Amino acid sequence: MQKLFDTIGLTISGTCVMHCLFAPVTLILLPVFGLTVSQEEVLHEIFLYLIVPSAIIAITMGCRKHKDYSVAALASIGIILLVYAVITHDTNTEQTVEVLTLFGSAFVVISHLRNFSLCRQNNCNHDHN
Repeated sequence: MQKLFDTIGLTISGTCVMHCLFAPVTLILLPVFGLTVSQEEVLHEIFLYLIVPSAIIAITMGCRKHKDYSVAALASIGIILLVYAVITHDTNTEQTVEVLTLFGSAFVVISHLRNFSLCRQNNCNHDHN
């Protein structure tokens, strides 16, 4: 299960990173898909609702097994940045929100990659726990 949630979290967080990196192109293409800039904020909230649970589940399972709490620290920093970006979306500039989201997603991605790495190093099989 831990690998599954790491995969889900990594995919969603990675998508979020790519979205942030290509934000200028995304803003140009929004009307093509029938979306508006105001719906961009909703997209950030959707990412948040998907990233946070998958990260918490995967990282908790990994930390119980590996006892490497740097993974939890990285994920926590990332989650805090993501939540802060969404909560302060209306009071921060668009660039600030993008930077917070980019760094938050990057921290979560790094934590999932570290979790994967630790699993491979320890030759773990979390599915039988």
